[in-house]
Amino acid sequence: MHHALRSRIACLPASIALTAAALVQLRSGVESTPLPLREIAAFLFGHDAETAARLIVGTELAAAAAIIACGSRVLAMAGAVAMAFVGLACVSAALRVSDAAAAALWPAVSLVAGAGAAWCAAKVARSAVDLPAANARRGLSPGWTALAAIGVASITGRLAASAQFRAPEAATTPQSGVMAIDLDMKPYVGSPLAESPIGTYLPRVVEQIGNDTAFIVFYNPACDACHTLFSNFFSLPRPERVIAIEIPLAKDAVSAAADYHGPIECPACEFDTLPPGPLWLIAPPMTVKVEQGVVSCVADRFGGDCVSPQG
Repeated sequence: MHHALRSRIACLPASIALTAAALVQLRSGVESTPLPLREIAAFLFGHDAETAARLIVGTELAAAAAIIACGSRVLAMAGAVAMAFVGLACVSAALRVSDAAAAALWPAVSLVAGAGAAWCAAKVARSAVDLPAANARRGLSPGWTALAAIGVASITGRLAASAQFRAPEAATTPQSGVMAIDLDMKPYVGSPLAESPIGTYLPRVVEQIGNDTAFIVFYNPACDACHTLFSNFFSLPRPERVIAIEIPLAKDAVSAAADYHGPIECPACEFDTLPPGPLWLIAPPMTVKVEQGVVSCVADRFGGDCVSPQG
């Protein structure tokens, strides 16, 4: 069998495992991507959950393409071991939530697939894969092979980064006739808080804040991006007031969340909730910054940053 073909067959399990992981994540939505990697992206670069998820999926597909293009057993082993390590980290994180069995299912599959792909690549004899016959070099030189792998990985990663995740299922499945209220606060930047929807539906919060500087954070306990936001920015006391507002389920609705991450932990927060009954149209976590009674910044899952230090 031709050396180049044998090399790529040895790399095939790792490439298939990475590709399958990326496709499952695109099919399942943003929150199916590895939480530890999203947390790292949020901490180091300030990326929101969707941006971080796109980078993760793009990297997985780029690595899968590079492994096949390069045909290197070492690269295949490195990719498979990285996949197994991330899967192990995700399993460890999943064991801390209430429905650990369901939350750990796909990370466990990823761990097993990565370990299996690494084992397959390691079992292939070096003489049969990485050392072609000495009488003639077949295929591209190592330099051209590396350039081809980089080019393929770059193109694949670029295309994957623009791929669309499956639209998340509605957080609730209310019966027909339930009132829906749009609580988008972005149009009210620069307006008094009392004249915004918060003034209409949460007048007590307006009274609490008065002329203070404060953050109002709307969250869903089953939203891992909400937990990440509180963990990264509100776990320690801040000079501003922080009011955490829970978004309740609509009347007669059943939660469609795949898992539950436990209660929000924010020792310095003042907790409140929106009135139950309506379907609240919010993209959590939504952060509203108020300065001297005026809305100065709004950020939600789709973009914006109101809490990172401004350099």
